[in-house]
Amino acid sequence: MDVRLSDSPQGPLKDIRVIDITSMIAGPMCSQQLGDLGADIIKIEPTHGEIARWMAPPQKAGLTGFYSQMNRNKRSLALDLKNPEGIAIIKKLAETADVIVENLRGGVPDRLGIGYEDLRQLNEKLIYVSITGFGPTGPYSHKPAYDPLAQGLVGLMHIQGMPFGGKPQLIQNTIVDKTTAITASGVALAALYARDCPGGTGKGQRVDVPMIDSWAANSLADMMPVDSFMPNDMQDPEPLAVLRTFETSDGYVVGMALQDNHFQNFCNVLECTELLDREGMRNVGERVNDFGPWLDAIADVIKRFTTEELLKRLDSAGVPFGPVKTIREFAEDPQAKHNRTIFDAEHPEAGTMRYVRYPGHLSETPAGLYRHPPRLGEHSKEVLHEAGYSDDDIKRLLKDNVVGAY
Repeated sequence: MDVRLSDSPQGPLKDIRVIDITSMIAGPMCSQQLGDLGADIIKIEPTHGEIARWMAPPQKAGLTGFYSQMNRNKRSLALDLKNPEGIAIIKKLAETADVIVENLRGGVPDRLGIGYEDLRQLNEKLIYVSITGFGPTGPYSHKPAYDPLAQGLVGLMHIQGMPFGGKPQLIQNTIVDKTTAITASGVALAALYARDCPGGTGKGQRVDVPMIDSWAANSLADMMPVDSFMPNDMQDPEPLAVLRTFETSDGYVVGMALQDNHFQNFCNVLECTELLDREGMRNVGERVNDFGPWLDAIADVIKRFTTEELLKRLDSAGVPFGPVKTIREFAEDPQAKHNRTIFDAEHPEAGTMRYVRYPGHLSETPAGLYRHPPRLGEHSKEVLHEAGYSDDDIKRLLKDNVVGAY
């Protein structure tokens, strides 16, 4: 990912403008990915700032670490959306925008007058991306949603909890929000292609991305085989037993030695060839039939070695195992450093800032860091000028607290 601060975007979306009316994680991360690819992202937030600006220390230069990880490559326009003039500004911007991304509670955009049906009348090419917890209609559509609620509803928590005494377990990460963000950015790109490709519609459309649908699509594919053919009398899905953490003499590793060649090489280089002739371990069919005995057996072997010695031996034999690292250790990992998976860039006020790169490596139109996360209202005047507001108009909007500016 190129660091091209203050340069004009050169990514594949460099001529696309996105209006971002989102907060917290799913919406902001979706629009940030579009910004990484070169789109001009205008972030609309309340004049007091969206909640992520005040969550999770540290704070520097009007930013928090939490906000910074989901709001780079954006311009900030602070608006009072309870004021009709604030709504009028949104509508003015929508006239020339390509995409709007919003994650307001169900029904709120329509009540404000900035729902899809309102804005499509101003711009038939507008793609309207709506991120909700459960969908725009249905029995739960009116409910607020957070990541844990979606985790609980979709069904994976029971499977997560089986190795821990059966108590359902949350994944300790806002995994639903982030898979929703990635899904939404991909669907927005599909809608842009449908509009603009040769033979395309030439028109925008509404794109709904419910969190529960996104999480189900991203988490259940390997859990659903037992229900692939209905009806059936098979028991509910169980955890993938082969997924296990192994303890070494000084740390932890993860990996697999399921295939025959991997298991044979494992036993040879770790000097436990007696396992090759043990019933239940002699071939992949036996090992898949009952994971427990052979996983327990190799766990006992792994404990004899330090992490470094174990991985050195297994790497030499092509057996796929790797270390378990902390986030800060991962930042120093040689492959992560080579990929610039986590990279640093200098901010004029906050000093060195650290980011996670956009994951796609495009050879001709690379993603880039063009703007650090904006201060609240940093670009309000600039954006309004571009939309055709005069200096006097902007002064009045500021005086009336319709607009906030840094």
